[in-house]
Amino acid sequence: RRFAEAGTEIGCQIVLCRGINDGEELARSMHDLAAYYPAVKSVSIVPAGMTRFREEKGLYPLTPFTKEEAAAVVKQVETFAEHCLAAYGTRIFYVGDELYLEAGLPIPDAEYYEEFHQLEDGVGMIASTKQEFFAALEDADADDRTREISIATGVAAYPLMCELSEALTKKYPNIKIHVYEIKNNYFGELVTVAGLVTGKDLLEQLKGKPLGEALYISQNMLRHEGDLFLCGMSIDELSESLGVEICQTSSDGYDIFDALLGNAW
Repeated sequence: RRFAEAGTEIGCQIVLCRGINDGEELARSMHDLAAYYPAVKSVSIVPAGMTRFREEKGLYPLTPFTKEEAAAVVKQVETFAEHCLAAYGTRIFYVGDELYLEAGLPIPDAEYYEEFHQLEDGVGMIASTKQEFFAALEDADADDRTREISIATGVAAYPLMCELSEALTKKYPNIKIHVYEIKNNYFGELVTVAGLVTGKDLLEQLKGKPLGEALYISQNMLRHEGDLFLCGMSIDELSESLGVEICQTSSDGYDIFDALLGNAW
């Protein structure tokens, strides 16, 4: 209330914990926050991240949403967001990409996310990346360049990277791309985002695999300086161990397109 009265623009996030702040509590939270529009400009609803360390650290015993429960959350939020769209001209509330994937539901088109207010929280990132990548692909001229490369990503982004790679190689048939899904053994398999993939898991799961002339990973896997993974391994150590150049890409679809083609960006 104090931020709103001071004229501050607010971006909120609801970290959803199964059996704690979902269901009726989620409905109450959305209703309360919507009352502060336009100060509250956007709200993301994302599932709580659960690592394998929770039990040994004695943390509260959270459990993940089932596929059906995740679908129910998506429906609940989308329904409330439609009411907001009718009342305010904006949805305000958006579900994180991860919940759509857990529910086995298609990600909405880019237009759904309006101005992508919550992009940095992984809300609409898949839609944004696809829109940018396919725009770049459509504008580019096909040629006969030849290269073999690889992509390593988390479980959540794996289908997207496969889709982008397939589209690119259809237009550039002399480019071969190996796409590898990296399971998060370091933090636990419930952690599926690319940004929490570690060098240790990359090394263990890519050793001996065909990687081509370069391995592409998300820059989100590394700290801000772009040199260390969360496990403490450096990108140079991983490159030397795998015997391949490692290139970082952002989540921007135009950047990914240029990087995979081997263009400078």
